[in-house]
Amino acid sequence: MALRYGLVPNHLTDDPNDCMAVTTDNDTITVEQIVETMIGKGSTVTKAEALSVIEEFEYAVVDSIQKGNNVSTELFKIAPSIVGVFSNNQDAFDTARHSVKINLNAGRRLAQAAANIELKKVNITAIQPVLQNFTDQMSKVVNESFTSGHVASIRGTTLKFNQDDETQGIFFIAGDGTETRVDNIIKNFPSELMFIVPATLTSGTYAIEVRCIYHNSKTLRTGRLPYELVPVS
Repeated sequence: MALRYGLVPNHLTDDPNDCMAVTTDNDTITVEQIVETMIGKGSTVTKAEALSVIEEFEYAVVDSIQKGNNVSTELFKIAPSIVGVFSNNQDAFDTARHSVKINLNAGRRLAQAAANIELKKVNITAIQPVLQNFTDQMSKVVNESFTSGHVASIRGTTLKFNQDDETQGIFFIAGDGTETRVDNIIKNFPSELMFIVPATLTSGTYAIEVRCIYHNSKTLRTGRLPYELVPVS
C-alpha cells in the first residue's frame, strides 16, 4: 500500500498557481488489526495476550502523563504544556483562563519510517473542504488554541457552506464526541471562514470540522483541521 495524495490550490501563498498536498482515501488501522499483523508473523503471543499487554502499556503511559511526566519511547514522545495568558509572574493556573495541552511527536522509529513511506499521487475527483490554518483572532495564535466567545478564522479551500442547512457548517468536536455547531458566521468564503467561537466551549480538547454540500450534489463532504485545539481565556 502507498500513501495516496492529491494536489489542491494553496490559498495561503501569493502565487495563484501554488498547490498543497492533501492525503486522501487512506485506510485507518485499528489496534486489533495491528495485533493480527503481530500474530500473523508467527508470534507465540496470543491475540488476547497482546491486547492485554497493549492495554496495560496504554494505562501506564496515561498514568505517567497524569503525574506530570514526559513520556519518550521509540514510537512517540509526549510532553504536557500549558496554554493561556498569565497576567503577571504572581498569577497562577486558572481553569477558566488556562488549559493543559498534550503535545505528541514522532519518536526515532516513527521518524525513520516517514522516510520510507511509499507515495502515490492521485486525482482528487471528490471535492471536500480543506482546512489549513485556524487563527484565534484575539491572541493571533495559529493551530493551537481558541478564545471562547471571540472571533476566529479558518483558511483553506472549498470551505463555503449553506448556513441555513444545519447539517453543514463549522463544528467543534469534544473528546467525548459531543459536537457544537457554530451559529454566528461573519464571513463565509471558499478560502476563508470567520466566526464567533461558541461561548460554551470552556475546557477540554477539540477537533474542528467543516461540512459542506456542494452545488449539484447531495453528498455531505467533511474536512478536518489536522490539529487539535484547546480553549483559553
